[in-house]
Amino acid sequence: MKIQTGQRFDGVINNITDLGIFVTLPQHHRGLVHRNDFGQEWLRERQRYQIGQEVRVVVQQIRKGRYDLSIRRVNDPDLPDPANQFSQLTPSQFAQTLNEVDAKAQAEIKQLEAVLAAAE
Repeated sequence: MKIQTGQRFDGVINNITDLGIFVTLPQHHRGLVHRNDFGQEWLRERQRYQIGQEVRVVVQQIRKGRYDLSIRRVNDPDLPDPANQFSQLTPSQFAQTLNEVDAKAQAEIKQLEAVLAAAE
């Protein structure tokens, strides 16, 4: 799996140091949420996290094979997720795509309901 800037992951905290929070990502990749991600609140925020806790992070930057992660910027629109099929759509394309996804979901629900009804 190739990790790219902007991707979001659920990771597990494996260490907390004065430098920041070390997180294990899927497929044993590791990265750091630097203490600067928390600004002046680092000492207080540090107490909220524990080793083994699951956290949602975003890859801010990749330098020399190291992953610079952020907890604060997970919802930052300036870091579009390359894995998100909707991130490159214009507003009009998004509406059309959303309608298509909804129509497919409704058809799937009807098909499942028919299967369940036939099984009774």
